[in-house]
Parts: sequence; structure tokens; C-alpha cells
Amino acid sequence: MAAIDPALPAGNRRLAEALRALHPLLPPGLETFTAIASRAARDCNSEPLNKTTISRYFSGKLIAPGWFISWLHRAAQLGQHAGNPPPSLEELLVLQRSANDPTDCSGCNRLIKELSRSEAERLTATSRKWHLERALAEYLDKSRRARSGAGSRDRPLSRRGPRKPLPVPYHRADRQDEVNDIRAAEYVTTRVSALASEQKHHEATATLSNAGAALPPADLAAVVVGLRSLEVRDVTETLLQVYARDQSADDVMGLACGLLKYGLSSDAEVLLRAAIKQP
Repeated sequence: MAAIDPALPAGNRRLAEALRALHPLLPPGLETFTAIASRAARDCNSEPLNKTTISRYFSGKLIAPGWFISWLHRAAQLGQHAGNPPPSLEELLVLQRSANDPTDCSGCNRLIKELSRSEAERLTATSRKWHLERALAEYLDKSRRARSGAGSRDRPLSRRGPRKPLPVPYHRADRQDEVNDIRAAEYVTTRVSALASEQKHHEATATLSNAGAALPPADLAAVVVGLRSLEVRDVTETLLQVYARDQSADDVMGLACGLLKYGLSSDAEVLLRAAIKQP
């Protein structure tokens, strides 16, 4: 195995060391990263893994997801040697949550908090700007129609008929709303994807956490769709867990409905299960 980079955050290093301790306990046939990737994907009905991803889990460059840690722990129990039991699954999951915590790095807590606060303020200001643009567009549209006098002239009673709805309603403001929602989701998705590709997982998690507090549930559902399409899985799962823990029940239900609308039933289930487990 490659040596653990001492410059990694403490949480990443502790989790990687714990996973390395499980490796000698695995049963025969799981000596290589390729074999581990193939068996884990098959047993958990997961998307295909490769040896590079497994190598990053064991070196701390990538935080292993909870389902992989659970599988690795179960495999170590099946092949463990007498007198050398593996740590409990709960201890491993605590290490995983600690590694995902943006404030885990003791040497950069202040900078991360400042970044999170600035990002939250910027997202809030951007969202407010889009709402103001939407209100302005609606006001200008009403003013234009009022000046043109559309619909204000009375027709003779003999020519009047029963009112019927227009076949294509005029929804300029609604269309503007949809464009702004897509624009907000695309920005957050692009930002988080770029941070994840640079292995800046703490910053990506902080950005998503702030987006969850600043954006409405419908926008956040679009963010989840974008991240899933880019295969940014780890920070997306963290977002669902944090959102279920920190947001109100109405917002959680709103996000779940949005995910179901996009066909992400598994993500909606993860969100609701995490919310139910909260005290």
C-alpha cells in the first residue's frame, strides 16, 4: 500500500489507518485491491469499483462511504484470526463521520469556518438577487400589459360569450423562476464537482451544507440530480445526512418530494430514514 500522506486531515488519516488494520484480517481471495473492488461491488449490488478507488480509500485520499466500510468490516469478521478481532463497526463509522466533518482539521478550523460563513453569505445574496430579478420581471410584465390596455376594452353584450381559459396560459414570471432555479442548481453543482475533483472534500461538504441552508428544497433537489449525473457520490450522501439532521421537517419533506419527482427514489429513502433516526 502507498504510504499515508502526513499532510492529509487528521480524520482522513485515522480512517485510513483503521481500514488498513482490517486488510490482514480479510479471507483468502481478497489480497488485492482489484479483488476487493470486484467482491464489494458484487456483494452490495453497487456500481462497478476499480482498484484506484480502493487504493484511495486505504491511503486516505478519498473518504470511504459507509456501505463499503460495513462490507469491509463484515468480510474481516468472516476471515479474522484468533486473538486479533477487528474494531467494532460503530467505531469505524464514527471515524468516517469525523473525516466528513468540515471542522475536523484542527489546524485550519478558523479558516474553514470563515470560508463557510463567506460562502453562506454569498449564496444567500445570490438567491436574494434572483428573487428580486424575478419580482422585477413580473412587475415590468404587468406594467407593459397595463399600458397596452390588453383585455380592458368592453365588447358589446351581444358578442360576449362564456369565459374560457386560454389554451396556453401566459407564464412569463413562472418561466423566469424556472430559469433562475436551474441557474442556482447548476452553479452549486459545478462548484462542488470542481472541489471534489481536486480532492477538496471538506470545502465541497461545506459548500453543500451552506447551499442546503440557503436554497429552497426544489433547488437542492436539482443539485442532487446534477451531482448524481457527475457521479459525485460521497459528498452527495453526506449532504442528505446533514440536511436530514439540520433542516425542518417541512424542508426535508420538500426535498424528498423533489427527489421523487426526478426519479431518485433511493436518495429520497436515504433522506427520510436519516431524518427518522434523528432525536
